[in-house]
Amino acid sequence: MNLTTEKFAAMRIAYDMAFKAAFKAAPTVYEQFTMIVGDSAHTTVKLPFMEQFACMRKWLGPRQIKNLEGKMITMTENAYEETVGIKSREIETDNWGMYLPSIQQMAVSGKALWDQLAIDALLSPAAWIDKKAFFATDRKYGKSTICNKTTTALSAASFKLARQTMLAYAGHAGEPIAVSPDTLMVGPALEFTARDILENDFELDSSGKIAVRNTCKGLAKLIVNPRITGDCANYWFLMSCSGPIKPVAVQKSKEATLVSKNRPDDEGVFMEDMAIFGTSAYGSAAAAFPHLVYGGIVE
Repeated sequence: MNLTTEKFAAMRIAYDMAFKAAFKAAPTVYEQFTMIVGDSAHTTVKLPFMEQFACMRKWLGPRQIKNLEGKMITMTENAYEETVGIKSREIETDNWGMYLPSIQQMAVSGKALWDQLAIDALLSPAAWIDKKAFFATDRKYGKSTICNKTTTALSAASFKLARQTMLAYAGHAGEPIAVSPDTLMVGPALEFTARDILENDFELDSSGKIAVRNTCKGLAKLIVNPRITGDCANYWFLMSCSGPIKPVAVQKSKEATLVSKNRPDDEGVFMEDMAIFGTSAYGSAAAAFPHLVYGGIVE
């Protein structure tokens, strides 16, 4: 049997269809706690951080202009790729179908990139624009203090404290920011602890003996993120995700797509006796707004 253009074309079409179907079906969680920024026309995105939070004031005298130039969260895309090679002999003998699962896995990996970048931004955040660690107990918004970190394990008590802390946040002029903590994200190790806090009808009182009504029930949506594992297994995050501005920004410059060098006269076929299939994507992620996420950084 010979390598023909028709064989390569049939393989390419089948692989492309399998890739697109697997990509569409692959589940993700990043959309629930991130905002998407950027586009294919820009390699760098800048997000302004207002020195004063948005609130209307009675219009007396001239307008008070808020500074959007003072502090910028700068995000620069990175390139990501995955590549596989299929021996020409497998194509020649019509055995290329057995590699369909590999193509489908490339699609799943390509879509999962944004999940990976988003959670990495929370688990290992870069220093924020004020040069302090993103999760800190003493950040200043003007004269107001923003504490968005604890080292206390997740419990009903620590959840309540985190919620009350976020609700009390104030901005640079002392005005309430009105943060609404509505999402709790944990890894598999804390799933049932979180469910006990958010879903049980009753909890034990401080004596540990008498069941009382669980006042935390329904206060937040639960996300169990399978990427919060290992050394970070006990991390937990209470977040405000209902508004247009979210705790994590994902710069999605280019989604993963399937590309190939799979013509009989391509270099890979001639020099290495294989057809090449690959994906590429461009983007980044950053922990963006400290007042929208309270981190339980539990070692």
